[in-house]
Amino acid sequence: MPKITTVTINTKQAFEDIFALDRQYIGSSAYMGLAYFWNYDFRHYLRDASQHQRKLVHQQLLKANLSLNGSSAAHEQIISKVLKIKVS
Repeated sequence: MPKITTVTINTKQAFEDIFALDRQYIGSSAYMGLAYFWNYDFRHYLRDASQHQRKLVHQQLLKANLSLNGSSAAHEQIISKVLKIKVS
């Protein structure tokens, strides 16, 4: 019989490591939707958004050649469309 090994995972440290990795992925297609990339103007909308919604916003901003941390009517339009809310 194979020997059974017990592994302990520190979930807080694991999350911090994944979050740090995702910060490195900002601006790339590998972005996972965890790290913050947005402008202060959009903090209330994107802070509460799901991981999937953040990824979609990130992808749409890149596709539109917009600065990820910028603030403009175009940014508002993309965030409004993805989150299905009015952004102003």
